[in-house]
Amino acid sequence: MSDIVVPGFKSSELIAELSKVFDAYSPEEKAALIKKVNGVFEFVIKNADGKTETFTVDCKKEGKVTRGKGKQKADAILTLKDQDFVDLATGKLNGQKAYMSGKLKIKGQIMLAMKLDSVFKSLNPTAKL
Repeated sequence: MSDIVVPGFKSSELIAELSKVFDAYSPEEKAALIKKVNGVFEFVIKNADGKTETFTVDCKKEGKVTRGKGKQKADAILTLKDQDFVDLATGKLNGQKAYMSGKLKIKGQIMLAMKLDSVFKSLNPTAKL
């Protein structure tokens, strides 16, 4: 798990948490998530220092989270700032508003990004950063 957490990126802590959740899923739970979402998300996160990290959430084949580009080609590439990702993942920021205001940029299947709520709901709602 520690290979996902990147110093200076609060978002990486949430992504590592999401990875733990995915790893703990039974094969049936993983299959249900994959069937529901059916997509690969690539997050390009920029922190306050201007550094960039990429994380991939595969909800299409493997149901796993990795640092860097995944094996599967991303269906949706989402680019946003570190704090905006944290706010989006914790429900403080609405994805549609973030997109409309330019805080979130999406390349690829924009409609797939709407399914991100299902992914983020997998996170423990009590996890606070």
